[in-house]
Amino acid sequence: MRYRSSRTLVFHNDGDAFVACNFLTKAVFECSPDLLEFLRALDDWSATVAIRDLAPGYSEEELTETLASLVEMSALVEENSALHAREDAFTRNWKWGVPAALLHFCVQDPDYMSLNEAEDLQRSTLAAEGEIELYSLNSGRKDVIQLPPALNGNALLQLMSRRRTQRKGLAKPISVSELSEALFAGLGITGKARNAVVELPLSMTPSGGARNPYEAYVFARNVEGLEPGIYHYSALEHSLARVSDEEPELSTLVGGQEWADTMPCMIVLVAHMDRTMWKYEDANAYRVVMIEAGHIGQNIMLAATAHGLTACPTAALSHSAICKLLEIGNPAHAPVYALTLGWPDAT
Repeated sequence: MRYRSSRTLVFHNDGDAFVACNFLTKAVFECSPDLLEFLRALDDWSATVAIRDLAPGYSEEELTETLASLVEMSALVEENSALHAREDAFTRNWKWGVPAALLHFCVQDPDYMSLNEAEDLQRSTLAAEGEIELYSLNSGRKDVIQLPPALNGNALLQLMSRRRTQRKGLAKPISVSELSEALFAGLGITGKARNAVVELPLSMTPSGGARNPYEAYVFARNVEGLEPGIYHYSALEHSLARVSDEEPELSTLVGGQEWADTMPCMIVLVAHMDRTMWKYEDANAYRVVMIEAGHIGQNIMLAATAHGLTACPTAALSHSAICKLLEIGNPAHAPVYALTLGWPDAT
C-alpha cells in the first residue's frame, strides 16, 4: 500500500489554529506544524515502510491507525483509491487554478435548510438587523428624468411582466410541444459563425466566446408524448434522447424542496466548463459560465410564460445525486441550474 499527501489541499489561519481544507471532498481539519511537515514530506507515493522512517516514535499499530485517519480526512491519498482517481481527473481537466476550484467544489452538495428553518432565520435577522432595502430610489436626487411608460403597446415587455415563479403545480401534464419551445428558447442553436480558428454555434442567448458551455437534461415525469425518464437535449439537432429510465423524486435533486414533486418535469443545465477552458485560461471565465445559466434560464421561463406555465428556477441542487444519475465523471462538468415546468396552482 502506498500513500501521498493530497494534491487538493489549501491552508489558512483561523484564529489560533492553522486549518487545512481539501476542496474536492470539503473535509476541513486542524493542521499542526508537525502534520504539515509530514504532509510535505509525503509529496510523492511512499510505501508504509518508508513512511515509518518519518514517524519513528510510532508503533506499527499506531502508524496504521494514523494513516487510516489521515486518509479518512483526505489529508492523505491511498494509491488507486476513489480519491486518487478524482484527483487525477481534476488535474487532467481543470484549468482555472485553485482559487476558482476552491469556490466551485466547496459549494457542491451543501446542507440545505428546510423552509421553516429558512423562515426562522429571516425572522431572527429581521429582529437583529432590521429590513434591508431591496431597491434604490432616485427620489430626492437632482436632475431626475421620468422615463415614458414601458409596457404600453410592447408585447414582449408585457409577456416578461407576467413571468412569475409559482412553486405549486397542478396534477396536469404539459405537452412535448411546450417543452420543445422552452428548450429551444433556452439552448436551441439558430446558426453558425466562424472566427479565425473554429466554427462556432449561435443561439438566442449570449455566450462568452460562443463556447456554448451548457447541455440540458430533462427529467420527465408527466409530459404528453414522452415516457417517464431522463432525456438529453441536443441543441443542434433539436431532439431528445432517452438516457435513463430512472424516475427520481424531483425534490431529492433540488435540496429536498417538496414543491418540485408537484411539477411534471424539470430541466437541469449542466455546464461543460472545459469548452470555455479550451479558449480562456483566465479563471474569470468561470464567472462567465455561471452568468450564462441565467441567460438560458430566463429564455426558458419566458417561453413557459407564453403558454401560461410556471417555470420555477433553483440553484439549490443535490449535485452528487444528479451527477450519479447522469453518469458525470469529469470534474469540469457540473449541474449548475434547474427549472421545473408545470401548470401553476392558483389556490
